[in-house]
Amino acid sequence: MKVGEVLASGTRKRRDIVEPLATDTMCGLYNAARADNKARSLGLARPAIVTDFEVEPHPGWTSDEQAKIDAYVNQPELFNDKRKTPLEAPKYRGFYRWKCRETGCKGHRSMNLDWEFVAHQRTLAREGHSPAETIGLLKRRWLEEMCAVDRFTAFYLGNQAKRAHTFSVLGVYWPKLT
Repeated sequence: MKVGEVLASGTRKRRDIVEPLATDTMCGLYNAARADNKARSLGLARPAIVTDFEVEPHPGWTSDEQAKIDAYVNQPELFNDKRKTPLEAPKYRGFYRWKCRETGCKGHRSMNLDWEFVAHQRTLAREGHSPAETIGLLKRRWLEEMCAVDRFTAFYLGNQAKRAHTFSVLGVYWPKLT
């Protein structure tokens, strides 16, 4: 593999690179971050079991988040006069309930920050689904499809500088088992 080489989704090359990295446990990442705020901030953990995908209403932006959005929107552009559009809060938040492969894992509740989750919500809204239908379709996709027994499911996990011991799901790797 060379720097800059592009891998097509689902190819054997991608699997050969990604799957061996799925060795970290969420418990291991969490414990390391609790012990040292300079510990690894990214990891790939393969769940032992995913028990639920909870969908709840998004509370809207915090005042700090809104201030950052406003600052971005009001920042002048150097080369064009185009008005920036503020980022809209998604309708829902999603959380995985799962156990990692660490011996004695008591379980995790990890927020899903994958951009595709928000894009999926917006697609369902444009299609005219009711809130109950939307929640059902989100759960079907993010739990039943992505975490199905015929998938090699792993969570891309990352934390934030302010809360180094709090990890969120940044994306889901879920090719079919072969």
